[in-house]
Amino acid sequence: MKPTALIFFASATLASAAPEWVGGLTSPSAGPHPIITPMSVDYQISWKGLVDSGKLHIDFGPKNIKKPGAFVIRSHAVSQGLAAKLYSYHHDFWSEVLPTTLRPRYFHAVETDPKETVTYTIRYDSKQVESESITKNLKSGKSNTKNRTFTFSPVFDLFSAMLHVRSQKLEDGDQIAIVIHPFDTPYLLRTKVVSHEVHEGQKSIRLSVGMNKIDRDSLELKSYKKLKDNATLWLSDDNDRIPLEFRAAVFIGDVRAVLTNKKKF
Repeated sequence: MKPTALIFFASATLASAAPEWVGGLTSPSAGPHPIITPMSVDYQISWKGLVDSGKLHIDFGPKNIKKPGAFVIRSHAVSQGLAAKLYSYHHDFWSEVLPTTLRPRYFHAVETDPKETVTYTIRYDSKQVESESITKNLKSGKSNTKNRTFTFSPVFDLFSAMLHVRSQKLEDGDQIAIVIHPFDTPYLLRTKVVSHEVHEGQKSIRLSVGMNKIDRDSLELKSYKKLKDNATLWLSDDNDRIPLEFRAAVFIGDVRAVLTNKKKF
C-alpha cells in the first residue's frame, strides 16, 4: 500500500471511530469579543440557603505576575461559618492561558476538604493533555499519585473555557460545545445563550451550562452525577462580561456565587 493511501486509510478509520458528539463540537477559535481587562473579582458563596458560606476571589491578569506569552488567572476560595463546620473546603487555582487563542498551557490546583488534599498539575499541548494528581489523606498522611494522558485536542481548562465562551458573539440561542479538562477528568461542556435580560438591576446574558464526563479511552459520554441539572450563569452584558451570579444544584446541595466586588488593575 502506498504511503498516501495508508494515510488516507488511517484518517478514515479514526474519523469513523469518533463518537457522534465530536461532530457537534463548535469552533475552538476565539470570538470577536476582546479578552477580559486585568481585574480582580470577589464572590459571596451560599450553600443550602446559608448566605455567608464562603468567599471566592479571582485575579485576571494580575500585574505582579510576569509569565512571558501567557495571561495568568488565579483564584482562591474558602468555606466559612456554619458551612465550614459542616463541610470545610478551600482551593488555590493557577491557570496560564495563551492570550491569542485563549487555549491553556498549564493549570495547577490545590483542593482541601475534611478528608484529603489533592494537588493537580495539568499540561496542555496541541495533541494531548497530561495530568498528575497527588492525593494526601489528612488522617494517615499517606499520599497516592496518579499520572494520566488524554489524547484529544483542542481542550480547555476551567478558566480558558470561561474566556472562550465570553469571547463569542453570545446572541440568543447560540450554543457552544467544547472539551474541558480542568483537573484529572475530561468533560464535554455545553453552553447555551438563553436570553439577554436584566438581572438584579443589571443588563446581563443568561447562560445554561451542562456537563458530561468523557471516558478518556473510548470517548464515550457519561453522566456527571455531581451536577444534578444544568447550571445557570449570568454574565454582565457589557465589555467586561464578568460572571454576575452562578447557580447550580450539585451533589452537596444548591450552591450560588454572587458578585460582590470588582476592581480593575
